[in-house]
Amino acid sequence: MSAAQEQTMTETEPAGHVEYKPRKSRIGAWIGAAVALVGFSALSFTLGSETAGGGAVTVADQAGMIGLGVIGAGIALSFLRLKVRADDKGIEVTNVTSKRYFPWGVVTAINFTDKMTWATVELADDDEMSIMAIQVSDKERALAAVKGLRALLEQSRTS
Repeated sequence: MSAAQEQTMTETEPAGHVEYKPRKSRIGAWIGAAVALVGFSALSFTLGSETAGGGAVTVADQAGMIGLGVIGAGIALSFLRLKVRADDKGIEVTNVTSKRYFPWGVVTAINFTDKMTWATVELADDDEMSIMAIQVSDKERALAAVKGLRALLEQSRTS
């Protein structure tokens, strides 16, 4: 992480607070949404007026294709939800379909090895939850986020 990025992170975050959103998957989500919407919309207008079997392609069929593009774009944009937020009380993990909060008392570790796609939070009951926001593709940014989370976990154990 460059000095400018570190300075920006510390200026926007209060002391003892970590908030992180992935960068590359957010870019990919926007690109995927655009491709789905534009692709299905373009496809709907290139269908022609007849099918190979002699059936007719109606406006409803075209609208259906555009609708599929909207659904695909919505699914791609759901990856914009990915976020992790932590403070001195606990950690909140927002994945694609779920949002969970864990007080530091139930967290035993924050794991992120080079063989993992994303970080995980390990809980006292031997359960684990993926932190999809912290992804290996973000490299140094992801490592800085994990270090910040681990520091908050350590701080909670000593206070």
